[in-house]
Amino acid sequence: MMKEPFEEYVVFRVVSVLVTLFLITLQLPPLGSPPPEEPKEESPVKGWWMVSYFAVPPTRYSKIGKGTIKAESLGTRSSLYRKVEEKEKGFPVLSWRWKISNVVRSAVETRTDRFDAAAKVIVVFSKDRGFTVFGGNEPQGLRIEYVWTSRFPKGQVFDHPGMKNCKIFVLESGEGKVGRWVDERRNLPKDFQTTFGIDFVLPFAIGIETDTDQSNERVTAFYSEPVLTKR
Repeated sequence: MMKEPFEEYVVFRVVSVLVTLFLITLQLPPLGSPPPEEPKEESPVKGWWMVSYFAVPPTRYSKIGKGTIKAESLGTRSSLYRKVEEKEKGFPVLSWRWKISNVVRSAVETRTDRFDAAAKVIVVFSKDRGFTVFGGNEPQGLRIEYVWTSRFPKGQVFDHPGMKNCKIFVLESGEGKVGRWVDERRNLPKDFQTTFGIDFVLPFAIGIETDTDQSNERVTAFYSEPVLTKR
């Protein structure tokens, strides 16, 4: 007579375990389904995506007026990128305007631990499009970075101190033009072939970056959105 309560208890426990397992399986994704996507970082500027870097506060970007982006940095670093559209891929000339509040006075652009820039326009060229895992969808490929440096002579070209297949072009230097808009135009096929010595590869991404994470200085920069044109 004492076995019936025990048997009922065993049955109750078995049923409880089966129900629990069933509820768990309902919450699991079906076999073969793709893993859930990680939430993407919202871009502060429509039509561009932001790339931030591990353990570094992001630069603050905002759209002001038509076609103008403002970048505010104080010990920060992040980049904005946009995709080169099909209709502009064959256009060879990249043009934009930029303006800075000041240069990064303690920056040394040939040193990894001192490489900050008040303003930078980036062009990425590659036949195989790829993205880094740790850069937050940062485009990879052959790169040219057009930089407003603190002291290097205008016109100088050198290797990026911390990145392979990346060349730095010094377009502006020092504080002689601080506070006013400066126009820039670059012939991309000419810069590419002169720098890399191979046949021109069409660009697939254009970026801008203002960063002071190494120097912890304050800089404000303004960019007109870079555009590709026929001439």
